[in-house]
Amino acid sequence: MARYLAIDWGEKRIGLALSDPTGTIASPLATLPNRGLAAVIEQLQALIAEHQVSQVVVGLPKTMGNRFSRKTEEVAQVIEKLEAALPVPVVSFDERLTTVLAHQTVQQMGKKPSRQRDKIDQLAAVHLLQSYLDWEKSGGRK
Repeated sequence: MARYLAIDWGEKRIGLALSDPTGTIASPLATLPNRGLAAVIEQLQALIAEHQVSQVVVGLPKTMGNRFSRKTEEVAQVIEKLEAALPVPVVSFDERLTTVLAHQTVQQMGKKPSRQRDKIDQLAAVHLLQSYLDWEKSGGRK
């Protein structure tokens, strides 16, 4: 049994998603305010212990051309710090289009995305995690 925690890192908010205990289905967990890396790490450590998480997946924001941007470099630095601070393995995974999919999901629910920012961050993490879980189940081939 492997439970995964996904992180959609943002400057203001951090969307989180959690897999079921079998590592098959992703669900929204929470949106954390980004009050600095130390505070976020403390909250993540507590969530990892509470939910018995075995791996963390962090969205890596590449450009549509599969290139690194300034934002990609910033998140890569955060990932390095998370790897050092968290008690479980931390991996990065391509998060392209997860926010677009989250916006579409909210619109399909009949809600205005501008009023659902916390939910969008969580849904982006859900899309990220579900993509990762599906990729892993397929043998991890890109």
